[in-house]
Amino acid sequence: FFRRSLVAIRRATMHSTARTLGRRIVASAPRALVAVEAPGAAAGGGALTRGFARGYAASSCAAAPHRPFAARAATAGSLFAASAAFVTAAHLADRDGLPQTKAADPKVKLPFKSVTLYQYDVCPFCNKVKAMLDFHGIPYDVVEVNPLTKSEIKFSEYKKVPVLVIDGEQLNDSSHIIATLNEKMCGAEGKGIRKGAEAEKEVKWGEWVDTRFVHVVTPNIYRTMGEAWRSFDYITERGNFGFFTRYLVRVSGAVSMYLISQNVLKKRHGIVDERAALYACLEDWMDNAVGKGAFCGGNAPNTADIAVFGVLRAVKTFETFVDAMEHTNVGPWYKRMEKEVGCATRTDAVEN
Repeated sequence: FFRRSLVAIRRATMHSTARTLGRRIVASAPRALVAVEAPGAAAGGGALTRGFARGYAASSCAAAPHRPFAARAATAGSLFAASAAFVTAAHLADRDGLPQTKAADPKVKLPFKSVTLYQYDVCPFCNKVKAMLDFHGIPYDVVEVNPLTKSEIKFSEYKKVPVLVIDGEQLNDSSHIIATLNEKMCGAEGKGIRKGAEAEKEVKWGEWVDTRFVHVVTPNIYRTMGEAWRSFDYITERGNFGFFTRYLVRVSGAVSMYLISQNVLKKRHGIVDERAALYACLEDWMDNAVGKGAFCGGNAPNTADIAVFGVLRAVKTFETFVDAMEHTNVGPWYKRMEKEVGCATRTDAVEN
């Protein structure tokens, strides 16, 4: 088992490095590169990348079969970087078609002055809260919590995330935080607060997110050791952690979450096939929550829409998200929610 795990981690590390390098190449290259290559990438990014890679490698080897090691290494490096760029371009290709950053509300208009979120970056519950803050255009500071020491929330007796601090007032539990934010932003006059059957539907599906959907998504994130390893990419880029701490968190987190998902969560929630359970949940959401409307909330999103969107947005760079978009009809709803929520209003300008 440990030998297979080490092999999976090694492969995942190479994939992660390729993605990071690809992002840097695309960021520094003309935007036209993405625009030109995007159609092929969107239609079959994997085939395009593999075909390009094979062709490039074949032509390079044929042209100089006896190159010295340094030259062959340079060719391999170029191939690696180009492949990474094409993979990343496929993921970024459709961003130009989406609305740009949703402007944060001026603080003078908000019912509070200071908002700080203590989080794990890919935690589904934390991402529910971030989606709510983004939806309302609320500027907020983000503090990445060390999963091992949790020293960032040593001030709190509550040792889970998310923790939201508004003007010194601490709020715990994602559903309570969302309800409080909704009440504060809608105001005492009750504008935007749903009543009657609409309120019952909102509560029902909000509870469904917490009791079912999140617990189906989690085993999908950590379905294989490789996917578990890639899910901790963020820890190497975010948080005020030292090099040793980052990699300790990544290794321990990936291994422990993979084992917990396979041996605890799947059994506890009656999940046999992770992807099949995910697709069933999304079909249930689209058929019975959204139905014939644009959103669960009808013509405008309610807090259940925002919660489901937040959980899905948390995995948008993972295989889980790609498979969900390809095998269910949730895509059009997700695109509508992207426009409604807008981009992140967090103060560090990091994309959620």
